[in-house]
Amino acid sequence: MDKHVKKLQGITRVAGAVSGEALVTSEKLSHLVNAIGSDGVIRMNGHPLKGQSYAGKIIVYDTDIFSTGGALGLYFKSRIKQTGPLALICRRVHPISVGGAVDAQIPAVDGFDQDPCQEIKSGDLVRINAPEAGGEAIVEIYPAGTGTPSGDTGQWSGPSKPVAQKHRIWPQDSLKLTFYEEEMLYGKHGRAKQAAMERLVEFGQGMASKRMVPICSAHVFSDWKNYDLVIGSWPLYEEFAALGAKVAVPTTVESTVMADELVHDQGMPWHYQVMMPAGEVYAAMRPVHEALKDMGVQVIPTCIPYMHLTPPRFGEFHVTAESNHAAYANIMLGARVNRDPANMVFYAAITGIMPEYGMHLAENRRGQMLFEVAPDLLPELQDVGDYVALGGAIGFRAVDRVPVVLGLNHLSNEQGKAFCACVSPALTYPMMHIVGVTPEARTMEEAFGGPIPKDVEPISIGKQEIRELFHNSRQTDRQDIDVGVIGCPFLTFQELAGLAELLDGRTVKKRLWLYTDYVFYSAAKKAGLLARIEKSGARVVHSCCPGMIIRDASAAESLVYATDSLKVARLMSGIGWPKNWLGTRRDVVNAAITGRFEPSRWL
Repeated sequence: MDKHVKKLQGITRVAGAVSGEALVTSEKLSHLVNAIGSDGVIRMNGHPLKGQSYAGKIIVYDTDIFSTGGALGLYFKSRIKQTGPLALICRRVHPISVGGAVDAQIPAVDGFDQDPCQEIKSGDLVRINAPEAGGEAIVEIYPAGTGTPSGDTGQWSGPSKPVAQKHRIWPQDSLKLTFYEEEMLYGKHGRAKQAAMERLVEFGQGMASKRMVPICSAHVFSDWKNYDLVIGSWPLYEEFAALGAKVAVPTTVESTVMADELVHDQGMPWHYQVMMPAGEVYAAMRPVHEALKDMGVQVIPTCIPYMHLTPPRFGEFHVTAESNHAAYANIMLGARVNRDPANMVFYAAITGIMPEYGMHLAENRRGQMLFEVAPDLLPELQDVGDYVALGGAIGFRAVDRVPVVLGLNHLSNEQGKAFCACVSPALTYPMMHIVGVTPEARTMEEAFGGPIPKDVEPISIGKQEIRELFHNSRQTDRQDIDVGVIGCPFLTFQELAGLAELLDGRTVKKRLWLYTDYVFYSAAKKAGLLARIEKSGARVVHSCCPGMIIRDASAAESLVYATDSLKVARLMSGIGWPKNWLGTRRDVVNAAITGRFEPSRWL
């Protein structure tokens, strides 16, 4: 081997062999279209690789952040657009990207003896040999400027010396299937179930799963048929609908691009500074929804199915493509839910099972850090936005560890929803223990699964930490806003009632969009809340995700939004997105009324 060549030994998550140029960051990434466009260009606000393309390169990064839809984004860019990476090298491959790499058909490796984000530099030639999930992965690094291996054509031709499998990290046959599961895998229950099982098994092998678990519900992504700003699920839906697939469990669908009966309403967000006319977008959305309906999916778009359509119960297994769904189910209800790769959620809906991993297992749910909410902060938690900031302040400090939170003795459904929504932008895994609130955390010892570890020191979260969260989320100095956005996650009936009170007798100067689903929209209309809210000039938007509006990129970048959503502020920013102010709900409403964002608290 050349004296310049470095070799790393790691773990294979998804098997494959390839060589190519490295693109390296020590930061997290998301393959979601919001973060990395369908052209492969990284768009994330403030990211060191912003503006660079990972198409045709081996991307080296920490782990995944943001939405479970990153799995679909990785698949879509790799298989449909041919703008995806050749392989993933991570400090730790998140389950989202393990699942995404399965359908992208690219290798994914982690668990190295040295830090790949330090040992590999952008421009280095990297060769990966990762023959089997759970087995050893060998990565050879040829530093930029030292030339390439003799005869290298950019495709894998084998390492300079044969690589022996020195050890396996977990057994090749560690995943055990029941008789019925084997029947599905061997095609005895139709090609659709077989294809879904093949991909679930490959995912399970990459996650070192030992068994499949039966699920009680599934929540899949929506999409629209296009090749640009799409989630990337529609080709899979077409594939399985053509196979005659039917879901095996109650299955709901994520929020979408617009509401059916409001397509032509000019006050809706899909008519404001958009890239395509609403009628064209709707025409591209309908066949996706029809395919889902044909497979038995309940197409009532929502991001909060846990509130009404499929509420989880303690100890149940559910699968979901929505991060706040997973967090709420675990933290508030004690169900067993992961931030699942969105493609694997779909396959689980068809088979009724999911590989057991992550938050399914008791040992992974135990607390690892301790946070204490300062007593003088409690009286200041008056607005839903305060709980958004509290969850974010804890999440950004915990990152990939399970926090235990002391000092919050009660949370309403709405406060809990706001607190749990920190998971996608901040917390890597969808689990916290709120002592006295989380069913598994009646006491601090129960949250930690025994005595508190000696190396755990309490971290205080007070007014300063909340103030910093709001300040660090600021993306502009321009206080004149164009739009106020409230309702990510979607608003409940009680929240719509509260907003009606805030808006009674007032008139908005700027657009104010309040997002909810059809269930709560219908209830609010029946109760007269809709009329009260819209008398102010604000509009209640149902079924639509604020991140799925197809805006004209150049126009969008000149816009300023005020929002009380950490997800909007973090996920919906960067190249082609507006600049965001994050504030309390009351401050966002006031900004829409006055036209200026002037925070009244947390200055």
